[in-house]
Amino acid sequence: MNNSNRALNRILLAIVGVAALAASAAAVALLVAPGFAAGWTAGGRETVRTADTLFGTPLRAGTTVSLAAAIGLALALVFVLLLVAFILRRGRGGTSTVLTLQGEDGTVEVDAAVPSALLDDRLSGVPGVAGVSVSAYRVRTQPVLKVTVRCRRGASARIVVDALDDAVVRMQAALGAPVPVFAQLVGGFRARLAPAVRVDTSTSTVRSS
Repeated sequence: MNNSNRALNRILLAIVGVAALAASAAAVALLVAPGFAAGWTAGGRETVRTADTLFGTPLRAGTTVSLAAAIGLALALVFVLLLVAFILRRGRGGTSTVLTLQGEDGTVEVDAAVPSALLDDRLSGVPGVAGVSVSAYRVRTQPVLKVTVRCRRGASARIVVDALDDAVVRMQAALGAPVPVFAQLVGGFRARLAPAVRVDTSTSTVRSS
């Protein structure tokens, strides 16, 4: 949950994956196919000659900078700027404020520690629950809680899910306003969860079932 573009992430991963596969395939072909190795060597020499011609031709008379070098530097600069923008956006989804209330005396901000304490208090005594961790994120400018419930081995998924539903309802009643919740159950259960996570729009929670 952050501001990173999922499509961009997947495109970058796809490019890296394809490049790795191509490099692996070329390495295997060089080892097992002598003809491929000879063609690779000839192609490499031709590429070097072409590069020498492109980068050795000055852009202007009296200069040493070629058109190919200028284009390469411009592309490298754009790539670096895109990487910097991508890095700066990483992790910006986190927030410490889950709710902002307007009162007669001003604005009250509710810290993520408040719902964390409420949920932990309600779930700590549930059989099979080993621990609860709560973090807050902003998804399209709206605060969302991510609740991770760590379950002991052999815990009943149904009991934990029902207790989590009740805890979320009571937490929202205590806060006085609905807060979307993404809930995740991790650990061993007597019953396999399928699917592992689903969205319940009626209660603004994401439940395990």
